[in-house]
Amino acid sequence: AHAKANLLLLSNGLAIIPSKLIFFEMDSDRFELLELPLELKRRVASFLATRDAVNMTRLCRTLRNNLALTHLEPIRPVFSTYRRSGDERSGDNWVRAFRIPVLNRRVHSIRMEALWRDQGWGSRATECRIVGYPADSEIPDEVTPDGSAFEGGRIVCQSGIAEHNEERLRLTFTPIEGEIYNFFYKVGGGGGDVHVLNMRDGLLHTIIFDDEQRNFSKNYRILFEEGVLCRQVAGDGQPTTPDTTSLFFPRMLISVSRALRRQLQEDDMEINVADPPRTVPEDELEAFLAEYSIPLNSGSLVALEEIVQADIEERMIRKSEQAREEAQRIEGERTPTLHLPAGFFFGPGAAIPDGVQQNPQLVIQHMMQVQANAFEDDNREPDAENGV
Repeated sequence: AHAKANLLLLSNGLAIIPSKLIFFEMDSDRFELLELPLELKRRVASFLATRDAVNMTRLCRTLRNNLALTHLEPIRPVFSTYRRSGDERSGDNWVRAFRIPVLNRRVHSIRMEALWRDQGWGSRATECRIVGYPADSEIPDEVTPDGSAFEGGRIVCQSGIAEHNEERLRLTFTPIEGEIYNFFYKVGGGGGDVHVLNMRDGLLHTIIFDDEQRNFSKNYRILFEEGVLCRQVAGDGQPTTPDTTSLFFPRMLISVSRALRRQLQEDDMEINVADPPRTVPEDELEAFLAEYSIPLNSGSLVALEEIVQADIEERMIRKSEQAREEAQRIEGERTPTLHLPAGFFFGPGAAIPDGVQQNPQLVIQHMMQVQANAFEDDNREPDAENGV
């Protein structure tokens, strides 16, 4: 804040006059911020960096309540340790490591944090980035150094080059609807060094637009701590999410919440009845939610449904990922791999013809033919030109 000019300057060139709450750009028309509808206020804030958006909420109580920027807790773990090394052949390629889950459309920004470093000596080449791809697109597992495959995606943030000593890595981006975000890394290869990516204690911070009663963040904490929501947990350094892909219980919870919300709306409409009759199922469901400190009102139930719906979408994405991984595994089992003995050598006249290299069965047949041609009879040694 520039106190002398009573002006709040934002990093993207916009400015706010706090005393008059006027939002403007240089050489453009002014408009009063408080006159905008709630959705437009949040839309404006979504274009601001997290720090600028938070400063915007400090201008007045109305903006603070309208934007309701909230840091979701508990903070979501991504991995405990993650270590990868590169080589001369593929170390300079960008490799897809894992997907970053996005809660839902309420998200203002996401920040992934971790402690990271390279191999600790030699040249430095390790870096990483987060790339967003359309949800229905094919996401590559590996991208060549020129980055041509990123043309189908959107690089939303990227790091500098990792230091030899451990430092804090922070990658922040604003998700948009219809995109899936993946973490890519490049370890580095060449130069005679063994390049390594070392990361640990990966965490995911999510800033959301809550409602004025903070129903979303409160219910999120309850559902997360009770194990209702899928979690991002590292196993052996490889992130796995979620705990299960079953949709039965999340969908049941949404159905229960919608039934209660309809009942609340019907109770509000019965203005001519002093005490509307209550049903046993309604009392039981209300007692169930009260046991977990979930308020029984429309705002709280809407927030609960949004949280669980986002969780269902996450499970469906993970289910699709698991199906693709299983298909790749089965395809790999069907494709036999030829393992040649150590020291095996084809002579100059035994070059494998085009179209044979990729078929192990044809390679073996070709090897046998080469050997047969090398012997004139059972007692003759292999020919130096064509033998094995």
